[in-house]
Amino acid sequence: MKTISITCSALMLCTSAFAGMDLSIEKDVVEIGVTAAVTDNTYLYIGGDSDNWVGIGVGYHKFINRNWKLASYYEYGLKDDWLLDELAGIDGVKTNTHFVELSAARFFDGYSAKFGVTSEFVRNGFTWITADDANKYSTYFSAAKYFQHAYITSRFEYHYAEDKSDMVDFNQGQASEWELSIGTMRPVWHVYPYAKVSIFSPNDTYYGMNDTDYSWTVGGRVSF
Repeated sequence: MKTISITCSALMLCTSAFAGMDLSIEKDVVEIGVTAAVTDNTYLYIGGDSDNWVGIGVGYHKFINRNWKLASYYEYGLKDDWLLDELAGIDGVKTNTHFVELSAARFFDGYSAKFGVTSEFVRNGFTWITADDANKYSTYFSAAKYFQHAYITSRFEYHYAEDKSDMVDFNQGQASEWELSIGTMRPVWHVYPYAKVSIFSPNDTYYGMNDTDYSWTVGGRVSF
């Protein structure tokens, strides 16, 4: 599952939805996506990555007063069914994902705080045994500091997964995730660059993961 870029999210905290193209690199995975404003408060996202994922999403966000902003986002994704690919060498069968996010942001003088919840439903497609079926949930809290031309954000997210596959206790567990990101609120040669580091720590086991994962992401957005 992918969503719109960090830069796009940060800028949309303060402005209406806007059109742009995003490019990000996380370890060895490259993602590219396009966000298009449909109205002042809604946007459409279409993207894909080098790990054979494609997705389309629609979002809505609105200021209910000068200090509070509510947002919602839905995304439908397709990715390769890894079980058939690895065990049978069959390519082209996809796993479906449905992702929903609800959030609220509170703005202060030069700062903001955001709370949100997510749900993701992962289902195999056309396989005789399901190995990647799960209901995944999370809740997160983030805080941001805005400077004249840049921003810095920190985020903590708690993850929980329920196994719905034929593999007993395969896709379940709990995990914690910490993120720190920096980016610009003004373009550099028409690009809004950003960088992010994250730590993903399973509580015993989460979705087949046992060890803490450290990752980085760099990317940018070209608005149009």
